[in-house]
Amino acid sequence: MDTLESTCDESDHPPKIDIIGLNDFDSQNWPLHPGNYRVFNAKKATGVVLLATVDAVDLRLDKFSPSIAIAGSLSTENLGIEHLVKNIIANPYIRRLIVWGEEIKGHFPGDALLNLKEHGVDSQKRIIRSRGGRPILKNLIEAEISHFRKQVEIDNLMGSKKISEFVAHLRRVEKLEMPPYEAGLKVDFGQVTRATPASRLKFDPAGYFVIMAMKGRPYPIVVEHYSNDGRLKNIIEGKDAATICSTLVEMKLVSRTDHAAYMGRELARAETCLLSDISYVQDKAQGELECQARK
Repeated sequence: MDTLESTCDESDHPPKIDIIGLNDFDSQNWPLHPGNYRVFNAKKATGVVLLATVDAVDLRLDKFSPSIAIAGSLSTENLGIEHLVKNIIANPYIRRLIVWGEEIKGHFPGDALLNLKEHGVDSQKRIIRSRGGRPILKNLIEAEISHFRKQVEIDNLMGSKKISEFVAHLRRVEKLEMPPYEAGLKVDFGQVTRATPASRLKFDPAGYFVIMAMKGRPYPIVVEHYSNDGRLKNIIEGKDAATICSTLVEMKLVSRTDHAAYMGRELARAETCLLSDISYVQDKAQGELECQARK
């Protein structure tokens, strides 16, 4: 695997560019980026792009897995396409994408993908002629876009509702010999940070909360807000975690980001327990109290 330094000045941290030869391609560690997809046979030439109205189960793709590298959904005209491009160009074996399903109004991701292939982007990274609301690819560099446009052909089956049409097309392209592309491309803008548990726990000056899940009540999630000396200050009740979170913020009852993150997590757990008919027990916050740590 060869490494190049980019002259791109589009980021505070210049990207690291790796050229992936056929012998360097590691199918066990591909795709590189997260997404809603299934890998079937990574060294096959065909990938399937499913617009959000369908999925691999609807198309019964398991039956055709020997001839498909990957199948995944595409829902947005910006971040979704960025992840798709990065994953596809990191695999030099993929040479064709089949786009299938009903277009998603507003985003028009299928239209954006086709126009990216056909016309590229302008100086602002906007996909030329795209109908989407915000088809701007801020997290791709020119080398990635150029590589993608050269590496793959795109077959447009958007609007087709008959699975038989998809199957017939797949059978046709199976017979077309497409050798791997000359190389793959991987672009990194920075290292991934692995999350670690908190080591120190500080009290929020705004106070602390006791969360209760009361199944059967009109407003089943109840939150008691206390000052740090133990005085009850407020009682908030609601039907879901999102509503209570926004109320806590509106009332300025949290002043630390770690406390806000903790409350969001715990309120989501309380809501899930109510929906699943499971008893909710509030978890303690991560980390050791600073006053204890000093002893």
